[in-house]
Amino acid sequence: MRKSWSSNKAIQRLVYSFPVQLVVVLFKRNQILLIYWLVLFGWVTNSMSKTFGIPFLFLDPEYMGEVNVLSFFLMGLATGAFIMVFNISSYIINGLRFPFIATLSRPFMKYTINNFIVPVIFLLVYCWNIVSFQLDNEYQGSWKVLLVALAFLGGVSMVILATLTYFFQTNKDIVVMFGMATSDADPNAPVAEHLDEKHRGRHERKQRRVLPHLREWRVDTYLSQPLKVKLVRRTGHYSREMLNKVFRQNHLNAAIIETIVFSLFILMGLFKEFPFFKIPAAASVMLTFCMLLMISSAFRFWLKSWATTAFLGIVLVVNALSSYGIFYSANKAYGMDYESGKARYNLDALHQLESPEIAAADYDSTLQVLRAWRSKFDDSIPPKMVFINCSGGGLRASIWAYRVMQLSDSLTDYCFLESSQLITGASGGMMGASYYRELALRQKQGKPSNPQLVEHLNNIGQDLLNPVTFSITVSDLFFNLQRFSIGNNTFNKDRAYAFEKQLSENTTGILDSQNLAYYRPFERNAIVPMMIFSPTIVNDGRQLLVSTQPIRHLTTHAVDSAFHFPNTIDAIDFHGLFKNQQADSIHFLSLLRMNATFPYILPAVTLPTEPAIKVMDAGIRDVTGLKTSLKFLYVYREWIEKNTSGVVFVDIRDSHKERVIDDSGQPSFLENLATPLGNIYKNLLTIQDYNQDENYEYAKSWMKAPFDFVLFELPTKEQDISLSFHLTTKERRLVVKSSELPYNRESFERLTQLLKNNRLVGK
Repeated sequence: MRKSWSSNKAIQRLVYSFPVQLVVVLFKRNQILLIYWLVLFGWVTNSMSKTFGIPFLFLDPEYMGEVNVLSFFLMGLATGAFIMVFNISSYIINGLRFPFIATLSRPFMKYTINNFIVPVIFLLVYCWNIVSFQLDNEYQGSWKVLLVALAFLGGVSMVILATLTYFFQTNKDIVVMFGMATSDADPNAPVAEHLDEKHRGRHERKQRRVLPHLREWRVDTYLSQPLKVKLVRRTGHYSREMLNKVFRQNHLNAAIIETIVFSLFILMGLFKEFPFFKIPAAASVMLTFCMLLMISSAFRFWLKSWATTAFLGIVLVVNALSSYGIFYSANKAYGMDYESGKARYNLDALHQLESPEIAAADYDSTLQVLRAWRSKFDDSIPPKMVFINCSGGGLRASIWAYRVMQLSDSLTDYCFLESSQLITGASGGMMGASYYRELALRQKQGKPSNPQLVEHLNNIGQDLLNPVTFSITVSDLFFNLQRFSIGNNTFNKDRAYAFEKQLSENTTGILDSQNLAYYRPFERNAIVPMMIFSPTIVNDGRQLLVSTQPIRHLTTHAVDSAFHFPNTIDAIDFHGLFKNQQADSIHFLSLLRMNATFPYILPAVTLPTEPAIKVMDAGIRDVTGLKTSLKFLYVYREWIEKNTSGVVFVDIRDSHKERVIDDSGQPSFLENLATPLGNIYKNLLTIQDYNQDENYEYAKSWMKAPFDFVLFELPTKEQDISLSFHLTTKERRLVVKSSELPYNRESFERLTQLLKNNRLVGK
């Protein structure tokens, strides 16, 4: 009987220990704090947002282009900051639920020691996954993995020790403030016993009179030191006002820490262009969580039950002011004129763009480009004309497009790019293709440039996500004070600016000085293939076709007296719409960004129209560019039939065209609710393929010349290559090695066979 009572007492003391009760209060009362931890656990265990590569930012943090001891140390500093902000927020919100803590010496330090369960589990899980990931995906040696893990833990420890030292020096306890002995230093203080139902009810009613919004939680034991357990002493001889003053003084010091962190954010935002300040992307995410935690805890502490109402009110006010340009600045395309008047964007203006005379002139102009292309080849054998279609897909698509073009040129004795008339596509694919085309152009100009070098393939696969995430953290979400000017136009230094700047650095600056007009003479004389970009207009879903050449004829529907059908305008010519807004001066990097604007990662680009239109990723309408290529082929089909031996469409895809049918078993109730919208989004690209295949079927009726289709596929899903602007070493290697897969080798052989009779003049 005695043993049973003793055992029961031990279980009660464990259950009602301070560490356990802090976990209980986290789940029961602090769901907002809990959500942050759940998200972080999901990311570091690679079980959430895996498709977009977010977990790799935590498991493979990059700083100044390197993943090393320093990058993991910075990650540790950010993680330590989040842990301490979590402890501060928890202390502010929950301290009054546990009034005994105010009677102890160094109350915040005691609170932090007891609030160890979730942070310690997180650190153990995080470190385990760092080690596993670095060994299995980055192919690092055991010694280096140990060093980076220690560097990470060293950063965490440094922040925790520095924060606790600050509180140790500045926080006051009940001894300093009132000269009373702390309960942990008074061995004669009675131990708090578990109250029976009658006394517990009386005790809680008394507490509600003093603190009507809180109920004191039962705690029997606590950790006075990491490995030392003590019983909780009664606090009845301390007045409630005394305990509240201790908490208020501690909270004031916590507010100072929060002010310092906020000031650090502002400072980092002011110097965000310096590489030294561009911390790893995951560290930026951690600091963002710190800011949000501090704001939410301040709301909860100062406004209490009014916190949610006040927060919603602030959101509504900020939303209303943002419509006047306050708190929100529209992102713009650099180089265009936003000050000298705006283009009209309505149905009347769009119909005016459909001028048959201008379309005919544009048709003749592009016909000169085709003739220049034909003049490069021997007259004795009509050449094959190549159309390159590059799918979107972040950096994996950039590397894949560059690699396929690189090998195609090498295997065809550098005839592939010369045989190409048009390059279209979306997002990352067009970034890789643009870089390859620029390097090939420089080589023709006699500049030191060789697109076959491995270093260029590595360049296009370098990280773009760190500066973007950092900019979101230190400026875009809170204060964006920095501007720059081009002529009379002023632009924000936001995450779009950071993206372009980093892309320029990755590609050694060769795309930075170019605007759209720069490539016009080279395309017109068929020195390089034409490029047509097709970002999607968010307002109405139309395509905005952008080219150095006049292409109004690709957006205008021919009038046929025998076929009365009211065509809908589905594509707009960029030059036609913005003829008075310096369309030619748009920066080429801005054009690449417009064509690759992934939601939330990059801001939609606002163009100078009235009303304002925004454009985003071309993949929303045409992820591989096939729609644009088929339109071009249809318009010039008669010339192509007479002057070539056929057409070869080279489709460079970042995934399989024929997708595997998912079999996830019986869906749950929530999955059934999400299925309609989720499947529409998931199958968006597949639906595009269905429509394009249908258009190919129709092409048989109007295309008389031979029509070949060569497909290069990246097995993204099978190889777990993420859709992201940041790839791991393993992912980059998998992309490059995918060119050696049997079906891709067959495609290279087929392409080589198709182009074997394309004989360049002078070769």
